[in-house]
Amino acid sequence: MTYTTGDHRPGWHAGTIAWVVLLAGLLSFMVFGQEPDRLQFWEAVYHAGHVPLFGLVAVSILFLLRARGVSLAGPRAWWTAFALAVALGGLTEALQIFQPGRDASVWHFLRDVAGAASFLLALAMVGWTGGHGSLIRSTGRRVLVCLAVAAMLAASGFDLAATVMRYGERDVSYPTLYTLDGAWWERSFIETHDSALTPNARPAHMAVRFDEPLARLDLKPGTYPGIAFDEPYPDWRWARSLVLTVVSDLDAPLPLVLRVHDASHDQRYADRFNRQLLIQPGVNRIVIPLDDVRRAPDRREMDMTRIRGIMLFAYRLAQPTHVFIGPVRLGD
Repeated sequence: MTYTTGDHRPGWHAGTIAWVVLLAGLLSFMVFGQEPDRLQFWEAVYHAGHVPLFGLVAVSILFLLRARGVSLAGPRAWWTAFALAVALGGLTEALQIFQPGRDASVWHFLRDVAGAASFLLALAMVGWTGGHGSLIRSTGRRVLVCLAVAAMLAASGFDLAATVMRYGERDVSYPTLYTLDGAWWERSFIETHDSALTPNARPAHMAVRFDEPLARLDLKPGTYPGIAFDEPYPDWRWARSLVLTVVSDLDAPLPLVLRVHDASHDQRYADRFNRQLLIQPGVNRIVIPLDDVRRAPDRREMDMTRIRGIMLFAYRLAQPTHVFIGPVRLGD
């Protein structure tokens, strides 16, 4: 590496300290930062944020080198900044192994690499080299750099874009919360526990007068086999009831539990809505008044603007069984 003649110019100590503080702050946020709310949206934002964050880390290292007098006229300083940023990305992922609730992720590390590479390539192309002009001058190379940067940013932001589209489809479907027809956007909002869900399935040996889609829910023996509807449309203030249809082709009634919780749920049984259901053979239309949901927690009211989940499950099921579930919606 070559050094400029400005090693001892006034203010370079302050510049060095500023870049060190910025770098330390960025890395601390990556290691210890938490999502503001445990939503798929914020999780996707946090994951996509690895790109700009480590882009800034790489740029901070580059300008820290410059503040120390290292010339940016050649590629060596840029490769050094990239290598250090990548090493720090690997280190921050490794440190998360020791944090409760955090895991190291190869995909996060690849986003770190993409962020460092794309930001440095963009800077090198536009000519931020300390007065030495662009390091990437030929038209062909500039086109390749633009394509590479665009590809890295698009790949890193794909999950966030898909998440935003899923939320958009969810909101457009209101007052229907879940159709259960196999729609692509519903898949990430539905989880099965000791069970399997088959969309667009109807009872084979039963004449059902029901014109809407049905999904078959096969329940395996277990303590809480069932289905969880995560992150429904959260604002239920303008509705009066929660409505769903459960169809049974069994010969005997099947007891199930319906649960609703909000963002403030503290995991206590008494801090959510719980309703015992007895599913009779045939078509069961279940209507839950939302006033009951709102008043369900024992020490507070349910936050009807931040509903986070609905669950339908059996308790201590000894033998495998099944039911058919129709659309879940809010009623006036």
